[in-house]
Amino acid sequence: MPPKFDSPEFERRIMQPLRSLGRKLKRNVLLEGVCACAGLFVVVAGGHLMIDKLLHLGLGPRAALLLILIGAAGHQIWRRLLRPWSVRIGPEDMAALVERRHPELHDELISVVSFSQVDTINPRRDSPALVAAHIERSVGRIRSLAPSGVLRMDRFRRHLMVGGAALIVAVVATIAAPVTIETYVARDLFLRDVPWPSSVHLTLEGFNGRVLRWPIGDELKLVATAHDKVPDGLSAEFRSDSGDGATRTMDRQGRNQFVVDYGPLMQSMQVRLLIRRLGVDEATDWYEVEAVDRPTVQDVAVRVTPPDYTELDPFSFAVGQTSGDVLRGSAVRISAGLNKPVLTAALRTTERTLAEATFESERRIVAGFVPTRTGSCFFELTDLEGLRDIRPVMFSLRVVDDKPPTVRLTLPGVGELVLANAVPTLAVEAEDNLGLQSVYLLHTEARQSDSGVELKEAEDPLPGFVSKQTRYSRQHEWPLQPWTLRPGDEITLQVRADDFQPPGDADGNPPPGAGVSVAYTLRVVTREALLAELGRREHEWRREFEQIIKSQEQLNTRIMDVRDLIASGSPEAAVRYGPEARSQRQQAGRLKTVLTQFERILAEHRTNRIATRIVRRRLLEGVIQPMSRLINVDIIEAGELLERLRLRHDREVADELERMQHRIVQTMYGILANMLKWEGYNEAVALLQDIVRLQGDVNKETRARLEREIDRLFGSEPTTQPEDQP
Repeated sequence: MPPKFDSPEFERRIMQPLRSLGRKLKRNVLLEGVCACAGLFVVVAGGHLMIDKLLHLGLGPRAALLLILIGAAGHQIWRRLLRPWSVRIGPEDMAALVERRHPELHDELISVVSFSQVDTINPRRDSPALVAAHIERSVGRIRSLAPSGVLRMDRFRRHLMVGGAALIVAVVATIAAPVTIETYVARDLFLRDVPWPSSVHLTLEGFNGRVLRWPIGDELKLVATAHDKVPDGLSAEFRSDSGDGATRTMDRQGRNQFVVDYGPLMQSMQVRLLIRRLGVDEATDWYEVEAVDRPTVQDVAVRVTPPDYTELDPFSFAVGQTSGDVLRGSAVRISAGLNKPVLTAALRTTERTLAEATFESERRIVAGFVPTRTGSCFFELTDLEGLRDIRPVMFSLRVVDDKPPTVRLTLPGVGELVLANAVPTLAVEAEDNLGLQSVYLLHTEARQSDSGVELKEAEDPLPGFVSKQTRYSRQHEWPLQPWTLRPGDEITLQVRADDFQPPGDADGNPPPGAGVSVAYTLRVVTREALLAELGRREHEWRREFEQIIKSQEQLNTRIMDVRDLIASGSPEAAVRYGPEARSQRQQAGRLKTVLTQFERILAEHRTNRIATRIVRRRLLEGVIQPMSRLINVDIIEAGELLERLRLRHDREVADELERMQHRIVQTMYGILANMLKWEGYNEAVALLQDIVRLQGDVNKETRARLEREIDRLFGSEPTTQPEDQP
């Protein structure tokens, strides 16, 4: 009886071994896939680690590389694990594998398995007896075979060795370099910004917890110190908040230090160090450089209180003004607004502290002092972080002394020689911007005596003065007669004015201001000596006047020559009137000098009370008035006529100019005649005075001789006494 396909023996002998073999095959394939994936993953991870450690990839490249590796790993897992896992291996599949391993079966096993899968046999198409015989023969042949030979155990063992090696490598690497593996996982798998462990340990000097607070505008110099291993080179990479970046090579300093000068720091930024190495430079973590402001003055207000004696109101400098003039003794109060709170503040110079500042608020300070000398000062500020203001706002104060009063004394109509009964006029002007306290006339008498010169000083207040007035101006007659001066005596006149300035202080400042005028020394002479001096001066200026007349005549001659040239047919000669017009104006200047001197001579006559009616008429009507008319009228008109002729020659204008020049010369000669006439009169008076003086001397001599003759005739001898007796 042939076995049936659904019999237990067929199931046990054929189907169960094939199913068991299929399960072993699937298990081996899956284990091989796991081992292959493990080995591949270890190799790829090692390469991945080396690439990142060598090149120090950024987040973007690491993310892209991770995506590529995930894709490759997914492909391998799908190919070696997921897809084999999803494949269903049936008995017919295993039969085909056995047939491929044992070709001598000639497809008998495949046929048996195929027939076992058919529920019924169609007698019309298939012979049941033939099928049963075929199955019986196949079962017998299968018994002599080893179906497990279809499994590639050598390949299976190789994959197990690869997987074990991968596991061992992973475990050993984790144990030997846990930090590196941890960094790799964090950087390349979880994409965290974790630096690779380095054998170089660097310290940036001055940083506190990777943060350095640096003043804005100060030169930034970074110093890196290497501990243990010293790298071949370092670079500093800067990255500002605005996005600008730069990389600068650090210079080696000593054995293990590197420095770089960044320059003035203008804004906060980040910096990290790049360690020179094979591949890409190794970078440290980012350090923060915070730009902070130094304490400084942002706005100022300067108020000045003048000294009490000035009675001036306090005043303030203009907004933002930091320099100015202050009166000595003024109190200065400086208020300053700050950019940040400070710990200490003091107003000082480069040499000493002037005053400690007080805090009006968190960001406003004030200090006051009394400047004693010109100079500059500033606020010395220290903030809570210990930063100082290295570029302070300077306050320049120029201490101005209260200038003494300005005093001017003139003696119009007074020369060096005066008579004892002269009445000089004192023209006094005194001025002080803060007010006058007193104005005095100082006079010193130097009297001639047998024992020498006796000096006597005195001061008299001037009339009409009111205390605290800022300006005093007065002309005051001061007769000399009350002082009973004699010829040969001298008197010096000077005006002094005092203001309200207090005494100087301990610093050696000047005492209260006292203004004094120029001193005038007057010498008392006799009437004859004064007249002789006035005559000498008049004679001197008369000779100067003669030179002016001569120059005027020469000028007239040149003007007539120009007119003759024009009359002879040379109209271009009219331009020569121009230089002559300037010469004519120069004559006026010379005449003004002579006129001033004669006016002084007349004034001295009046001051000394010797200006008789004849003197006044001669000097005033004969010299001064006609000379003044020449200067102010005639010479000016002559100059204007010359200018008109220079522009366009006109015969009528030329005739008028000729008449004007003739009148000028005639007037000059008339003035000269008056001068000569008075000189002759003065000489005659002087001669008579000499005769009278000589006659007086003769009379004295005659009387003396008569007395001696009488004494001789009557026998009496002159009695003499020693010089030391009274």
